Amino acid sequence: MFSYPPFDEQILDLLRSRDEFIVLGHISPDGDCLSSQMAAGSLLLKMGKTVHLANAGPFDRSEISHLRADFLAHIDKDLYDRNPIVVVVDCSSPERIGHLAQEIEGLTTIVLDHHSSGEQFGTFRYIVPRSVSTTLIVMQLYKALDVEISQEIAEHLFFGFATDSGFFRFINAYRGETLRLAAELVDLGVSPNIMADRMTGGKSLGYVKYLGKLIDRSESLYDGRLMLSSSFLKDRDTYITTDKPSDSLYAMLLSVKDVEVVLFFKELEGGATEVGFRSSHQSSVDVGALAERFGGGGHKKAAGATIGEEITVVRQKLVDAVGELLGN
Repeated sequence: MFSYPPFDEQILDLLRSRDEFIVLGHISPDGDCLSSQMAAGSLLLKMGKTVHLANAGPFDRSEISHLRADFLAHIDKDLYDRNPIVVVVDCSSPERIGHLAQEIEGLTTIVLDHHSSGEQFGTFRYIVPRSVSTTLIVMQLYKALDVEISQEIAEHLFFGFATDSGFFRFINAYRGETLRLAAELVDLGVSPNIMADRMTGGKSLGYVKYLGKLIDRSESLYDGRLMLSSSFLKDRDTYITTDKPSDSLYAMLLSVKDVEVVLFFKELEGGATEVGFRSSHQSSVDVGALAERFGGGGHKKAAGATIGEEITVVRQKLVDAVGELLGN
């Protein structure tokens, strides 16, 4: 039976002994990233520390957009010169931190993460790929430091777990420890049905129309084993929404019979392209390793990358790479 490994005592000693901290997460933060940041920040506050949350953003999901004001967009010289400890959560490589990676260079860094691929970085690392979410890693840190988990903190921990587990859909057999941790959080006052509403409710009509368009644009390749869709800059003017339809798009396309891999291409300003990778539970394709080849990272079944090339170029490269993995 799986159990989380103990924390390095050097990590625990740093958290106990130092007074000022910056808690960072990855660009384009999702529920697990921000929930991990807020839970880790609350942990340090409970220990009497001075805490700064920082994230390069953008905060473009409706369920997190209201949090923008709580996060620094830059680390100024005064803060840097005070030599704070940096806690980086849910990041598989320094590039995933965005411009903040340069702004923390030289500071002692603790990395808490659960991604199976990416670049090893940071002064100290606690990386558990078998953890369903980074929030469940932060939960282990609460236990290691013997800090009480309040209902508010439990809600952050559960929300991150819920988003990264697809609300329990991505949990495999023999993962009872994950359900037991979720049960602990429910016993602390978390309402799963309210969490489900936070994840899926409150979407705008623009979001629904945008999702419909992305589904309409979807293409099937390699005898239906690869599905892909694309989002373009022009869509911002046509479909007015702050929500990202990608999670729903992945679920819809992965539900198609025989699909093993889904790619979602998003055109960015400056000629770059963001790519989302997903693979089915039955597929042998490791999209985390595939994303790593293109400068990204993630999990075996879910990953992402930002590539500094035009969307048409990136699309062809990824289609060819997936074709090789599928034996075509």
